[in-house]
Amino acid sequence: MNARALIVWSLAGLVVALSTTNPIYRALIALIAVNVLRTWSRSEQDLGFLVRAIAFTTAGAVLLNVAVGHLGDTALFTLPGGWPVIGGPWTVESIAYGCDAALGLAAAVLVVAPLSYVLEPNELVDALPKFLERAGIVVAAALNLVPGIGRSFGQVRDAQTMRGWRPTGLRSWSEVIVPVAITAVEGSLELAEAMESRAFGSGPRTRYAPSRWTGRDSVVLGVSLAAIAITLWARAAGLAVDWFPYPALSVPAVSPAMLVAALLPAVAIWR
Repeated sequence: MNARALIVWSLAGLVVALSTTNPIYRALIALIAVNVLRTWSRSEQDLGFLVRAIAFTTAGAVLLNVAVGHLGDTALFTLPGGWPVIGGPWTVESIAYGCDAALGLAAAVLVVAPLSYVLEPNELVDALPKFLERAGIVVAAALNLVPGIGRSFGQVRDAQTMRGWRPTGLRSWSEVIVPVAITAVEGSLELAEAMESRAFGSGPRTRYAPSRWTGRDSVVLGVSLAAIAITLWARAAGLAVDWFPYPALSVPAVSPAMLVAALLPAVAIWR
């Protein structure tokens, strides 16, 4: 897939997922993004690290919302009010709203992940205009760092396990995290030396195998722009009704316009 079409597709997914608190639209965007990753990710990419990172951050978001938000009619249990922050009722509504916030976070991360897992760094740089070339190189290097750290984490963990290491608590994970951090620093230094040896910043940059623009890219670009336009129109017209579980849980309302906007990005799954 062409980098420019994929960038606009990711932007459309972000607009839909973050423009409303409705969990239905966010879930659709997340599912579509997962299928795009499964369809288009490069063969050497491992999605396991991304899945674990999203699971960890979303679980933290849910727990944080439940611990500090003591609203809602349905209390599961109540902690003493004198306890700072966590004191008070822990409610079903707070859990539901925490899950909705976590779903929005997961959808946003998943819809941007193809920029790292599908595109090569040079494709992302070539997709940017000339005046953003330097910034694009920095962004591409940063996006490429995430899967690299994931692979390094898996390799170090496996190597330590073969040497008899077993996790016994948070402190024991330092035997994995420290080598991973050192490896990341070494990789950054190697990247800097490679860029310097190739005279980075000394003149116009050469192009490396520019990707072709196909009919599929035109379709993805068109539906992505349509999804953005429909979402903004629905928001301005008051059709994108937000969902709040307080004071009591309720079924999220579905707007046909927003439903269409959330489903349009699914075209990118077509190969």
